[in-house]
Amino acid sequence: MVTATALVLEAANSNFQVERVELKRLQPEEVLVELRATGVCHTDISVQQGKIEAVFPVVLGHEGAGVVREVGANVDNVQVGDHVLLSYSYCNQCRHCQRGKTYQCVKMAERNFAACRPDGSSPMEWRGASLRGCFFGQSSFSSVALVQATSCVKVDKDMPLASLAPLGCGVQTGAGAVYNVLRPVDAGMKSVVIFGIGGVGSAAIMAAKVISEDHAGILTTIIAVDLSEERLELAKQLGATHVINPSTTESVVEAIHRITGPDGLEGAIDCTGVVAVINDMIVALGPGGRAVTIGAPPASAKMSIQVFPFINGCKSYEGSNAGNSNSSEFLPFLVELFRQGRLPIEMLQRTYKPTEVNEAVAAMLEGKVVKPVILWPEEQSQLVGN
Repeated sequence: MVTATALVLEAANSNFQVERVELKRLQPEEVLVELRATGVCHTDISVQQGKIEAVFPVVLGHEGAGVVREVGANVDNVQVGDHVLLSYSYCNQCRHCQRGKTYQCVKMAERNFAACRPDGSSPMEWRGASLRGCFFGQSSFSSVALVQATSCVKVDKDMPLASLAPLGCGVQTGAGAVYNVLRPVDAGMKSVVIFGIGGVGSAAIMAAKVISEDHAGILTTIIAVDLSEERLELAKQLGATHVINPSTTESVVEAIHRITGPDGLEGAIDCTGVVAVINDMIVALGPGGRAVTIGAPPASAKMSIQVFPFINGCKSYEGSNAGNSNSSEFLPFLVELFRQGRLPIEMLQRTYKPTEVNEAVAAMLEGKVVKPVILWPEEQSQLVGN
């Protein structure tokens, strides 16, 4: 068996443990990836905190980047030696996948949150027993991982994997919400507000700025809303034209209306998952405005809006998964923006050793770091299976 160093979560509300684990045999649809870096996402922390149901012990991680060391018999999208970013898993067989809408895969929940292979088996062993893995098709909180082929997206070998790892989830989700859901160019959209300036919200602002630069008259007003003055300053550096701090503003909705003027707010993205924020976001929309939620509230949360103003204003509201992005197409686009210096995601990052993972989680929760990235030591000597 191939062995690896993994961050094992033994139970909800426990710390991650650095442990040696064993990987089972490679299946035909899998890829053996030696990880170089893995971003820490709030989804991982939500599982750790028990907010997202999981079976323990488990290895999480879903923003991986690394090098392909072996491919299964049925894998044709990557080959040994390729550098890859890891994103969500999808079946590639349902009608949504066949139409290129992989983010709507009918097996999205089970392939990404069940923490097991598609056949129900575990890809790892720890202390002589099965260890849950295949989280988002990858479980990249591991120096080496068995990854579903659909989760792998090839990138050029001259690109820095440590910087690009967060593209697979957080950056893709935020940027995709702008490009693929709001579609501001098609809508002739002039204004957008982003609620919550973490990693996802920051990516949304970056994307909005790129679009405004490429299309005259589009997204000339980019509003950032956050409780942290430091995050609002970051938002301005990334491209926000206006910022609002709810703690120092009597009414966020009225503040938005003062900025957008008589035309009203045309686009809005919620990255907080806070129901009260979602409700205010919809109220803030002007006629024909479009809102999208990408932040995840508790599973039992319910929003509440006044229906008549919603329909009379011809407003629209929708949810988005992974920024409605086909990762095999959208990630290379984001990589090219990064190459051009137009996606400054390194401004959000701080790197950590695997042994510092709990420190990284604490820093993220305390707002000291937007995007922690775990850097993995090379383990090529361990990559010999039987």
